[in-house]
Amino acid sequence: MSNRTVIWVRDALVIFFSFYVVFAVASVPWANLKVSPPLPETCETGCPPVVSFPENGYYHYQNSVTFEWSSVSVGYRIVVTEVDTGDVKMDKNITNEVTSTTSRLPAGTYLTRVYYTGIAGSTFSTYPILKSEFVTIETSSKITMVWPEVSVTYGLEIRVIKEAENELPEIVKVYEVNMLEESSYTYSDFENGKSYSWSVYVQDSKGYTSASSPFHVVNIDTTKFLAFELFNNWEVPFILLGVMMVIAMQAGVFLAREELND
Repeated sequence: MSNRTVIWVRDALVIFFSFYVVFAVASVPWANLKVSPPLPETCETGCPPVVSFPENGYYHYQNSVTFEWSSVSVGYRIVVTEVDTGDVKMDKNITNEVTSTTSRLPAGTYLTRVYYTGIAGSTFSTYPILKSEFVTIETSSKITMVWPEVSVTYGLEIRVIKEAENELPEIVKVYEVNMLEESSYTYSDFENGKSYSWSVYVQDSKGYTSASSPFHVVNIDTTKFLAFELFNNWEVPFILLGVMMVIAMQAGVFLAREELND
């Protein structure tokens, strides 16, 4: 094999492994390394949605921000009791459904009750009854129950953080909206250079309001946005490092080739 062929093979391998390193680093799920504080699993009247975007401390470059959060479920409890014996034939918890069917039951009279267990995470001491009725079946068959749906809407609160020299920061509510059916909302009246905090909560059609999510800070500052994007995301520095490795290795190959020519 000639020296020129060896050089070409070596260069090809260096280039291949350099791009492999960059691709591997870029493909790592760096977002999974971010540790979020644990959220409560139970709340008296329901737990709040989980905030998706923007994350706490985010810097934004426009005066319009679209807030996003997870949807929240509601629960029901279905209890079917045989009237003559008092035996419970069905005791079942259901999420986000408005109908349920028992297994095949013997002929007889049954009391069916549907309880509302609340927004996810609720810890009601007693469950409100949505529907209660007696059902008589003449032959062995199944009982299907249908009940009115309890719907949920979302509320969003935005506060501005006013800071003054030698004084504690003052937090003032600047906007609040509720009855949102979607799990996102765009607000377009931010002022550049200011910091805001925001929180979301859930309201159901039975009149219950969940706990509010922890307040997350969003900073509206065009000049700091690029720096935040660069240093807040783990993958960006590693990708830049991979690019620098490619350049360094190519420079090494070039210098080695020059030495051979000399």
